[in-house]
Amino acid sequence: MFRFSLVAVVAVVARVAAVGMRLAAAAEASASQDGPLAVEVADDLDLHDAARRRDLPYKVSFPAADGRYPVIVFSHGFGGNKDAFSTVSRHWASHGYVVIHPTHADGLERRDVDGAAGGAAAGRLRAGGLVGRLNDPARIADRVADIVLVMDSFAEIAKATPALAGRIDAERIGVGGHSFGAYTAMLIGGVTVDLGGERGRSFRDERVRCILPISGQGTGQQGLTDRSWAGLTIPMMTITGTRDRGIGGQGVDWKKEPYAFSPPGAKYLVVIDGAHHLSFGGGLGPRGADITDVVKLGSTRFWDAWLKDSEPARDYLRSDRLVEDSGGTCTFDKK
Repeated sequence: MFRFSLVAVVAVVARVAAVGMRLAAAAEASASQDGPLAVEVADDLDLHDAARRRDLPYKVSFPAADGRYPVIVFSHGFGGNKDAFSTVSRHWASHGYVVIHPTHADGLERRDVDGAAGGAAAGRLRAGGLVGRLNDPARIADRVADIVLVMDSFAEIAKATPALAGRIDAERIGVGGHSFGAYTAMLIGGVTVDLGGERGRSFRDERVRCILPISGQGTGQQGLTDRSWAGLTIPMMTITGTRDRGIGGQGVDWKKEPYAFSPPGAKYLVVIDGAHHLSFGGGLGPRGADITDVVKLGSTRFWDAWLKDSEPARDYLRSDRLVEDSGGTCTFDKK
């Protein structure tokens, strides 16, 4: 009888331990899952810019619950549109953010080659002067002006979507972006450029509290130099991947330069193992969903820390828990 009871006890202990491991794994996984708030999406909207005589298409994702929520403006890459990073923006909205996605003019111009990631189409784009377009001062200024227009138009945005009335906290604004959008976010955050014959040109908008460049640029392109980040005083999280490359074929060390050349003080660098240029926002490739989960994990803690003044989120960013929660699939540096 004693032997049977001992075996039974051992079996129960083993089952309890197994359940505990599953619960721990589930808790870890939930950190990258959508938050507690239901999300609404308003799409097919436009802002009119009288000064530039054009309309700016946009969409907005926001919590369905009443309350005042910080704003994230997200800038897509060259040839993208307002639908880029929709999975990630929905995640942010479910954690208590109003997320606004404009479609820049360069997105509209490239509808015929949308989605071309390589091969002949990408070669034609490079041969046709894509690098020149990325370095065009007028195009660059136009992108920043789009973000400024959004920030100037919160009342109009709320009027176009009545459910947003009273929910936009215009005092708490972050700007994120991918690729050309990462560059746009860096500029409006205070990164300076030697552009159009002007040395150290600034596009800084003081309303922006923090920036999130994903697959951003290093020096030697688009007017960026090793001095460009010297005056960046606001928090910045840079996200890249070990397979992430620039338009000129630059590798991950180049992608790390925004972090390397920025001064200490709430600066963070996430490098995701195996992530390439198109991995971060849409789950492309065999590990795409896992890579996007790491983006969600790190970015949401970043926004919480600097747009919601969350001390638990700041403690998280001071620790190595992002590496642990990602299962060791990323590195995380901070200064």
